[in-house]
Amino acid sequence: MNPLFMNVEWFIARRLLAGEGRKSVAVPIVKIAVAGIALGLCVMLLSLFVITGFKNEITGKLSGFVSHLNVVPYASGNVQGEMNVEPGDSLMDALRHIRGVTEVYKYIEKPAILKSESEIHGVVMKGVDSTFRMDFFQQNMRRGDVPDFSGEKASNEVLISSTVADMLKVDVGDKLTAHFVQDPPRARRLVVTGVYDTGFKEYDDVIVLVDLRHLARLNDWRQGEVSGVAINVDDARQSEMFREQVYDKLDMWDKSYLVTSLRDEAPQIFDWLSLLNMNVWVILVLIVTVAGFNMVSGLLVLILDKTTLIGVLKALGCRDVSLRKLFLYISCELMLRGMVWGNALAFVLAGIQICFRVIHLDPAVYYMSEVPINFNLWHVLLLNAGVMFVTVVMLVLPTMLVSRISPIKAIRFE
Repeated sequence: MNPLFMNVEWFIARRLLAGEGRKSVAVPIVKIAVAGIALGLCVMLLSLFVITGFKNEITGKLSGFVSHLNVVPYASGNVQGEMNVEPGDSLMDALRHIRGVTEVYKYIEKPAILKSESEIHGVVMKGVDSTFRMDFFQQNMRRGDVPDFSGEKASNEVLISSTVADMLKVDVGDKLTAHFVQDPPRARRLVVTGVYDTGFKEYDDVIVLVDLRHLARLNDWRQGEVSGVAINVDDARQSEMFREQVYDKLDMWDKSYLVTSLRDEAPQIFDWLSLLNMNVWVILVLIVTVAGFNMVSGLLVLILDKTTLIGVLKALGCRDVSLRKLFLYISCELMLRGMVWGNALAFVLAGIQICFRVIHLDPAVYYMSEVPINFNLWHVLLLNAGVMFVTVVMLVLPTMLVSRISPIKAIRFE
């Protein structure tokens, strides 16, 4: 067969889509179907952008406060901080050399009561040293600067959140007294060097950064003894894999220790994110179904509108399979048009949110002040491919209507 005639169906489909029959009664219905595909895909893409943005934003803030993995005493849970670990330099180096690990640092956590001239507030002191990266807090600074814990002596500088600063009615440069409930009770005089605000109220209300050496002395610990070792990795989704590798490194220790993850530290937040995932799946299924039925209805109207053409083509010897392919080509072309518009609209709206932060949120509820957007090329490609596949499958059945059309009746059809 001559190659020029190998795809007659595509040729006819292109001619029909090029504009012949613009006055057809099917045109408005088809336009509505295309618009339905565009709007549906736009909503689905925005849902993915937002939910992945939520997950990335919350995971990033959690890892700033807690870290992806934490090596702690197996019997940890004593709020007074008597339980400790004592990692040697060789172990710390081994943990840092695990492929994918981006940060390893020691920390001490101890509850305290901060007192200003007129107010008091209970917090959790997180003691860190110069190996702790301040990038997360630096990005969320509101006033002042991050403390410097690199000196030879323990620094009296402290970093507090804006909510703690408001509760205590203090600001950068003011002095605070930290009281520690222990036997005997002790206190430390500290100076506020910076105020941060992450919008993560659960942690902003309690987490205060101080020099690790202060808390070690208060606990009467030897040099090197800490509450735990924090480990951050480049891919939080692979936390379980990294946890197994950390356990392999811990085999050289004499004691039993526990490696906890972000999900272990904040299960309620991840349960909430899982619920959001379920909502997104429901939205995707509903919208794909509605968009698919829109295209099905548009295709049925198009078939009825082209009944005379179908009769003529059948009279000329065109087979039912070829006619079904013809209308599938038309439907796929219309779907591609709708998908292009849907993608363009979704990216424009997402770009507006990123640039101008139009939609705001209540940080007390959502842990952030505006709707986050996260672009992921693979998510976009998979969603487009999934919508195309599901819709084409739904369109296969309506094309079978072509085989039930009689050429004689179709040619007489008006």
